[in-house]
Amino acid sequence: MTIAISSMIPSGRIDVLDATDPAAIRLRVPGDPGSDFVGWYNFRVSGAKDVPCRFVIEGCREAEAGRLTGREGYEDQWTNTGPLVSADGHTWRRVPAEYDGDTFSFTVTPERDVIQIAKFAPFGPERDAALISRALTDPGVRLDEIGRSVQGRPVDRLTFDADAGKPVLWLVARQHPSETQGGFLLEGLLERLLDPADAGARVLRQSAEINIVPNANPDGSALGHTRTNAAGANLNREWETPDPERAPEVVAIRSAMEARGLDFFLDCHADQELHCNFIWPSENVPGWRPERRAPFEAFEAAWAAASPDYEPGHPYPGGCPESPDLGMAWNWVGSAFPNALSVLLEQPFKDVSAHPVPETGWCPARAHAFGRSLVQPLLAVLPHLEKTR
Repeated sequence: MTIAISSMIPSGRIDVLDATDPAAIRLRVPGDPGSDFVGWYNFRVSGAKDVPCRFVIEGCREAEAGRLTGREGYEDQWTNTGPLVSADGHTWRRVPAEYDGDTFSFTVTPERDVIQIAKFAPFGPERDAALISRALTDPGVRLDEIGRSVQGRPVDRLTFDADAGKPVLWLVARQHPSETQGGFLLEGLLERLLDPADAGARVLRQSAEINIVPNANPDGSALGHTRTNAAGANLNREWETPDPERAPEVVAIRSAMEARGLDFFLDCHADQELHCNFIWPSENVPGWRPERRAPFEAFEAAWAAASPDYEPGHPYPGGCPESPDLGMAWNWVGSAFPNALSVLLEQPFKDVSAHPVPETGWCPARAHAFGRSLVQPLLAVLPHLEKTR
């Protein structure tokens, strides 16, 4: 049986240079079209059951061009990590890898005729659809198509328990399509929000309106991009003056926020270099008021108490910029809604430093559990939000 490698799967991404020798399969991760963003890979391997396969991803140094400023003292994205591997698309295991400064290599012996290998577990369109369908079984949840992507895909918003008298919470995930951790986090949160026997979730829904955009970049997700949409735009740099042609997704979400109002915002991302779950308030934007620090501290303390996978005290990576980039969602929201609390969340691709699990690293199940724990910090911050209205 011939070994075959394909990226023609949902959210697939890889270039095959040479797959003739299973002991030296040569691959390359293509960058996002028109950008220097390199990182996401996701591919299928077939015909290699019980055959030890050595995968060598070449040219990884090219990804350094897309690093954020101030990251010189941090690990690059390839060091001290390895890919996730699945034989069924549901259960993922971490395999060790080596990085020599240019090539990223690892060995996998497939236990079935087909396996999938990815930077992190994909969150494909079928999973998006299942998340939305599950939410809409609840009579208190509605869905609005608030806009369309560059290629015409829907940008959807789920609203839980709309009520003009309650604080309005917003959560947005996957502006960067490779950061699928946000999808698994929202699955965990929704699992609790939809459980009528969960007292914390029930009180949260009674006390707040919750707006969720599960996938802010459906084109990039479908195309297997690392950070951009179909027009090559990094959506999380487009919020200050979004172009309707280049970033219609941002135009749609911004407009919906302005129309509905906003008291709390969680901007869900993931970072390829960090070893922690990291949150930070938009404290350096114009209009920031010192009173916003207390709600953030309440939110942070409650999340740390709810989940040991959140470890407080990590500084802003590379130092918090003196001048905020209002093209970033959490900064724009913090400036546009000065009475609200706007928070950035970064989940890891690697693992957390406080309570690591080497067998999996950070993985879908842990992101899901982290999302379930989000109910407690949202409850904790509500009294502070109500005081500012």
